[in-house]
Amino acid sequence: MSKASVTYCLALVFILTTLSLTGYSFQQSEQKRKVWNVMDGNAKGDGITDDTEAIQATIKKASPGDTVLIPEGTFIVKTLGLVSGVNIKSEGILKQKLETSEEFSKTRQNSSHPLIRGKDVKDIHISINSSSQNEAIYLSGSKNIIIDHSSFLGDSTKLRSFAGLLFYKCENITVSHSKIQNFGTDRLYTDRYQPGTGIRILESKSITIDHSEIQHNGENGVFIHSSPGIVVRNCNISYNGMSGIQLAFGNRGLEKNYHFINNTLNFNSGDAIDINNHASKSPLPIHSLIQNNQSKGNGYVSGASTPDGSGIATLVNVSNVEVYHNIASQNNRPAIYLEGCGKIRLTGNTADNQVEIVGKLEDLSLKKNEFANITFIDNVHAERIYLDENRMNTIHLPNGIKIDSLLLSKNIFNNAALNFNLSGNLRLVENKINCSGKDPAILLVKANNAFLENNEIFSQQSIGIVVRKMAQNVEIINNTIQARNTCITDDGSPNLLIQKNKLTALQAGAYHQTLRSKNPENLRLANNEHTGKLDSPVLILEGNGTAFLESEKIISGKTNFGQVKVTKKNF
Repeated sequence: MSKASVTYCLALVFILTTLSLTGYSFQQSEQKRKVWNVMDGNAKGDGITDDTEAIQATIKKASPGDTVLIPEGTFIVKTLGLVSGVNIKSEGILKQKLETSEEFSKTRQNSSHPLIRGKDVKDIHISINSSSQNEAIYLSGSKNIIIDHSSFLGDSTKLRSFAGLLFYKCENITVSHSKIQNFGTDRLYTDRYQPGTGIRILESKSITIDHSEIQHNGENGVFIHSSPGIVVRNCNISYNGMSGIQLAFGNRGLEKNYHFINNTLNFNSGDAIDINNHASKSPLPIHSLIQNNQSKGNGYVSGASTPDGSGIATLVNVSNVEVYHNIASQNNRPAIYLEGCGKIRLTGNTADNQVEIVGKLEDLSLKKNEFANITFIDNVHAERIYLDENRMNTIHLPNGIKIDSLLLSKNIFNNAALNFNLSGNLRLVENKINCSGKDPAILLVKANNAFLENNEIFSQQSIGIVVRKMAQNVEIINNTIQARNTCITDDGSPNLLIQKNKLTALQAGAYHQTLRSKNPENLRLANNEHTGKLDSPVLILEGNGTAFLESEKIISGKTNFGQVKVTKKNF
């Protein structure tokens, strides 16, 4: 044989070998895959005959890559065991019928007879219609499972139901385009609930729930415990007896990487999303995103309030959570509840009720949200709070809280009564502050440093700004203030600087004062404009003390300095 012929033969062998190892062998593998019809294995599907053995025998005959087909009909079964690589597809209904009844309890959280059981199995695609007395599917130690285009119906009369889908120590499970409903009766009482969760995820990881309906289950829609890497997106999770989504924590700090996105969370008896960490001493960084969810009417049983019902989320003792562009209305409890949290970002959310903050807080940022109010509860100690471009009525701050740095920038307050009595530093910059009540728009009782600049303040019924003596290092610069009776009242705050403000006393008041200072302590006024009523005092200094006035401009009205020692320049 010539050298050229040998070379040709070797090349042909190489090509044939390559084909057999790649595309050719794949085609052969595809050709060998088989669909097994359970009717060929003597299943009846008549709604009377117990087809458990016939279907299970067909599953055992199948090879990895094969599909077991359950055609039209109603197939009575007890429990079916999964085999790795063997897919299950039903066009008919798998209906569980058991002779004995079991109930969920704290000591027994899974039944002995789920409809479908998978233990240490992998690489399975399940698409079924089912009605079950216990779990529809219970997987443990399993991975690479796809459950899609399925319907799982539980027992709506069962007071202590097992979960619809139960995953324990599983990995890489996807549930999509499926319905999970009626695992347990609807919640009966406001002060307690019955077990029965739609999807229960325990000590697992990398679980995705997508485009599914999880409704009318006794407890939570989705319950997650000690399981990182969970995604719940594009789901309708409604009418469940507790929270739509609940995240619970173990003691190993595994909880991280959660994405709850584009879900509808309506009329659950608990919170829309409940993330509640009591396991670690300090806030646990869970690196999670709550985005584009919509919620309505959570926190009620037959119209009566439960203790829960946050519209967007409850966050307790966690950090590194981003809450973006969620919408909530008509929920029982605050839109967002924060307790003992670390770094939290709230951006672009809209709700008709408030944000509530309790305990310690490391770093909170709110940007471009619309809330009714923000309410701080007693004992708040925050390192940094930043509010930027939000719209709300007011902020409720109790006396004596500690905020190392509180910055309010470019917010719109529709009906403000801002009471600052805190330890820490305060900055109000470029806010629009409207007040229609009888309390001052801003009451500054105590702060280590306070800086108010470029704000627009309009107080229809009361004083614009009141500065108490305990407020330290206060600067009020370049604000526009319109107020009934008095724009700024000073009770003797030391070294108070009021500069470049436009102060207008509204004509509706009983008196027309732009600034009134009692016993000023080195008060500094510079380049302010005062507009009051002709022949009526607008700038009043009373008691004892000292003040320095430079380039003050009285548009209308008079001054009265009493016994105060005043130094004037270009006045």
